[in-house]
Amino acid sequence: MLASLCGLWVIEERITDATGYISTLADETVLVLATADLETASVIAQGLVATPEVRKIEIRRARGLPDIVLKDDDLTRGGEKALMALTRPITPAAGANQMTELSLYFVRPDRWICTILIGLCLLAFAFKVLLIWRAPELLQNLVLRRHLQATRSSSSVSRPRHRRLARILSPTEDAALPQVGTLGGLLESETDMAMLLSVHGKVVDVSPGWLKAGGYRRENVIGRPLHHFISDADRKMVTDRLERLTSSGVSQVGTLKFLARKGETIDIWFAASPVSTPDGQHFTLAIIRQLPEISEAGHPLPPVLTDQLTGLLNRMGFERALTRLLAAGGDEIICILADFDRFKLVIDHHGYETSEEVLRAFVSRLSAALDPVSLSARLGGDEFAFVIKGPNARTLAENFAAAIHYATYRPVLVRTHSVTVNIRVGIAIAPLHANTSETLMRNATIAVSAQKATGRQGTTWFQPAMLADTRKRAEIQADIQRGIEDNLFEPRFQPIISLASGRLVGFESLMRLSHPQKGVIMPNEFIAIAEETEQIGPAGRQFLAKALAGLRQISRHCENEQLNMSVNLSPNQLNPAMIDFVGDKLEAFGISPSRLTIEITEAVFIDDSDRIRESLLKLRALGCRLALDDFGTGYSSLSYLSRLQADIIKIDQSFTRNLTDPDQAVASRARRLIEGIAAISISMGCVLVAEGVENNEQARQVQAIGVQLGQGYLYARPMTLAQTVAWIRSS
Repeated sequence: MLASLCGLWVIEERITDATGYISTLADETVLVLATADLETASVIAQGLVATPEVRKIEIRRARGLPDIVLKDDDLTRGGEKALMALTRPITPAAGANQMTELSLYFVRPDRWICTILIGLCLLAFAFKVLLIWRAPELLQNLVLRRHLQATRSSSSVSRPRHRRLARILSPTEDAALPQVGTLGGLLESETDMAMLLSVHGKVVDVSPGWLKAGGYRRENVIGRPLHHFISDADRKMVTDRLERLTSSGVSQVGTLKFLARKGETIDIWFAASPVSTPDGQHFTLAIIRQLPEISEAGHPLPPVLTDQLTGLLNRMGFERALTRLLAAGGDEIICILADFDRFKLVIDHHGYETSEEVLRAFVSRLSAALDPVSLSARLGGDEFAFVIKGPNARTLAENFAAAIHYATYRPVLVRTHSVTVNIRVGIAIAPLHANTSETLMRNATIAVSAQKATGRQGTTWFQPAMLADTRKRAEIQADIQRGIEDNLFEPRFQPIISLASGRLVGFESLMRLSHPQKGVIMPNEFIAIAEETEQIGPAGRQFLAKALAGLRQISRHCENEQLNMSVNLSPNQLNPAMIDFVGDKLEAFGISPSRLTIEITEAVFIDDSDRIRESLLKLRALGCRLALDDFGTGYSSLSYLSRLQADIIKIDQSFTRNLTDPDQAVASRARRLIEGIAAISISMGCVLVAEGVENNEQARQVQAIGVQLGQGYLYARPMTLAQTVAWIRSS
């Protein structure tokens, strides 16, 4: 790195010398051009561009007159982009030919060598940062490995070795774990399954018994993330458990499906606890047992297959019991799946303890309705499953689903917190919809997803047609991921017009997914899925960066730095990281924050979280404007308007279009609604935008009511950047 910096210093000296020479040449030329006529200026330009130092020259003249531009014949377009430039103003003498500015372009000395040296410096710096970042973990693992290797050195000293390792790995909580004195033997046991994890969830060490059960080789295991060895259905549960263990130090116990090397799954029980070394290094020790081994050893199955929080069955216990019920045959078996909506927000806002109290309260409220239920389980997190069997199972299932919703109807009071939750229910029937426990639960899950897609709390019965929707959803999710990876999310610009003057005041930028094979995919097809899968974050950042870049180009083309732009952010995007990204991009593109309007819908207020409130305040502090989109479609819009303190109100397009409805009753009602919105909004100092303006009559009516701005097909459809520039030229 030092040698590269010295080389860069030498090159910088050469650049300074070259720039000094060009600067002197430019100053002398400017004095001559101040009194020269056009013919003389052309001769001077030809002479300069013929010198080896100057590769291109531009002499700009007064507005409306052609410029003089000359360059070397062998100068390529790529070479031209790499040139350095030096510009000097020209103060023309009286009667001169109105030349205003001179620019000389010259080659950067040792440009390629400079690029190589900069690359070497960056590489050396990155290596240094990586070394600093990884060194503590590498040293930590090295120290621990030395202790572990020392304990394996000789079987004749096994007892002292165990005592030594027990001192090194002293558990901070020993609930559900063997005694401390046995830890040394666990990690070298040929029969017991044990593993040691780093604070980052990577495997530090495993016992030979663990390797034997999974069919793995040690070198293929050490250093890999834990989730590589867990079935997909249990990965989120384990991630949540490890996060809680790390944050609270509380041991975690449960069951999951372990992935063996050949692809088969093994039902296991685990107990994980934090452990530490005397010098303050932290790890997680997991003790594992195969469930059949517990049964054969005489341990009772119920505690292992029971959810400790609620006393119901856990996922593994439920799957085993459901398999037995299906094998017995007979009456219809109905699987009812209940999933809380956005329960992670409860955890984020109130903490784990409060969220657990909410789940306990739900089970307690539901206990009176459990009589007809054959199986009850908490599958993990906020997901519950129930089974009803019998000749009148469908009627009982309907009644039980209603009881589930009633159990979440009232807020749950936990100490000083009042927590309101929503729940979605999906139902599938065996043997009508499935013959195996796995398929039955999958179909019930599909029904839950269908209910979530409605955006409402309720119950949905599985229909075979939903399988096609599930496949389509998976396909769209793959399209979104491809869009993120291949940079396929793009903005479309729709103009916003002053109704009084017809002047262009700005644009709304709308997201599109430009698929190479499928063409343009509209947001109504992918936004909801992107939000549910948390893909909206990277997709939204990609879109916003392109939209701001487009605004800069449009403004330069129009020579109008006052044009504003609005973009829509979903509740999932309203977080501090996204607001920081907005600020960074505004600064990078040189756009004033006051020119960016963030549109939000009433869905933002459903969460009503500290995160959203903080994000909105941060946007205001940044200088961005806030708009309430689709105003008037929600049942409590006025309440939201008061809380948001919006700068702009966008009247929903359905109201605008209804102004010219053939049914006079519909048209009259739409007009009264817009008049009411306008009266309230204007009194609060908000600017009004009418969406969906499609004809001159609609534009005339909304303007007469008091709406200032219009947006819709009357002016233009959403356009690409190139189409927008062409539209501006033709306007």
